[in-house]
Amino acid sequence: MFLLDAVEEYLGSIDSWPSPIIFDLFAENPKSAVIERLTSFFAGNEVPQTLAYRLYSACNPLAADDLVRRLFSTSFSLWRSSDVVRRHSMYYDVRIKKLVRRDVPYLPSLLDLREKAVPVPGLQETKLGVHNTATPTVINAALQSVRQVPL
Repeated sequence: MFLLDAVEEYLGSIDSWPSPIIFDLFAENPKSAVIERLTSFFAGNEVPQTLAYRLYSACNPLAADDLVRRLFSTSFSLWRSSDVVRRHSMYYDVRIKKLVRRDVPYLPSLLDLREKAVPVPGLQETKLGVHNTATPTVINAALQSVRQVPL
């Protein structure tokens, strides 16, 4: 099995992912805002952290830096452990195909309230797929080699 195939088991085909996320993965310099968007997308869609980071570093050579790895890990851990971070993070949920925020109950023990994804009203529809990125030719070329990375 290949790395991208394993991630696509969680998220569906890369052509159904938000174009801005694909652009961030392949072409954007790894900075804190990019890493926050990526970790929200991966963590919100329940992709394991190690798998998400391996894909990121395979897609973007700049992400292989140790500082980027630590920032990615910290951001991912915060997303998983902090109700406040999840409440304020917006991401594309691949199951309902919408931008969502997490509805995290303040008192989860009352009436068995569970955290759930809630669509954010009033936003433009998210463009999907490599062909809707700013650099589809470059990303498709890089994607060919990423598809060959073993798990």
